[in-house]
Amino acid sequence: AEQAYIVAENYINKLDNELGKFEEHLRTSGEFSATGAAPGDQVAAKPEDEWILARVQEYDINSGFYTLLDEDDQNKTYHVSESLVVMLEGARLTRGEEVYAIYPDTTSFYPAVVTSAPRRSASSANGPIYCTVQFHDDADETGNNPDRQIALQYVIRPPEEPEQEA
Repeated sequence: AEQAYIVAENYINKLDNELGKFEEHLRTSGEFSATGAAPGDQVAAKPEDEWILARVQEYDINSGFYTLLDEDDQNKTYHVSESLVVMLEGARLTRGEEVYAIYPDTTSFYPAVVTSAPRRSASSANGPIYCTVQFHDDADETGNNPDRQIALQYVIRPPEEPEQEA
């Protein structure tokens, strides 16, 4: 078992070294394109305990961290790992799918379920695409949980969050 571990460790180190060389080659040849949201883009981010709407100020590809402005309070900036940032791209969603969506008149994302597939408004063929969702814990005093139309760009799949160390 010890010998297998050593062989695997050596193989992983060799792969890591080769990938580093390949990345450096792509960078120097100009063929390496950085992924990530561009400055000015709106994103979903989790700088603290909840997902919020934020605007990218800067992305550092070397550290993998974003500098973000809170869309609700332009005086708040956050330094957030790319693993806690989701670009708003208007995903293809299906009825019954669990999502996070911006609750109306807020800049916070909350858990919801898709109740009808995304579609354009009937009154505007070139207008925004909307998705109908029901937010968890949104029932009124009679127990009715209303459908809410949210612009598709503000509906995301639940991000896989990095595991917290105990």
